[in-house]
Amino acid sequence: MNKQLFRVHPIMIPFFLFFYLSGEIAMYALVFSSLLVHELGHLFVAVCMGAKVQSCTILPYGGEIKMEQFSKLSKTMQVCVILGGPFFTLLLLLFGMLVDFPQANIFIMTQILILGLNLLPIFPLDGGRIIHSIFPDRYEGLIGFSGCICVVVFMISCFYFPKGLVFTLIFLFLAFQNLSYWRFRKYKLAFDWITKSA
Repeated sequence: MNKQLFRVHPIMIPFFLFFYLSGEIAMYALVFSSLLVHELGHLFVAVCMGAKVQSCTILPYGGEIKMEQFSKLSKTMQVCVILGGPFFTLLLLLFGMLVDFPQANIFIMTQILILGLNLLPIFPLDGGRIIHSIFPDRYEGLIGFSGCICVVVFMISCFYFPKGLVFTLIFLFLAFQNLSYWRFRKYKLAFDWITKSA
């Protein structure tokens, strides 16, 4: 594994500033630690499956894990790795529901938001990645659909500014990610075809 396994994407800076300036340091710590546990779920299953993990980047909705030749894994193994994150988040949610502690309601709501957001059928969220793993030939349609949905949600969230700032930033970032995926889609499809054929 890479020595710099965990990385924090620069997009997290506005989120950190938002929580810091609003005096919600505890909330920042809760969200960040919840995202770390979510990514540990992906990593744990990936290691158990024998996948070679290169890096894990923490993002507002969870993270992005880079693995060597992930597309060569079977569909079942790919889906298991993808579901590892939501499963660990679900464990945190169950913990919050079964154990009574201060601010448990905020803890529970945080896990529900992370779980719900990640299971949306939008690329590169976990829900979208599952669709891509099962239907790899629908990649172009998936990122096109994802980009459109992200732009729509972003525009709607603008009407709730500043309360909806978190969602505004997340879906703006996702929209740009899908735009980038769309621009380089032919290279990715060619790379996946070559690695599968190797």
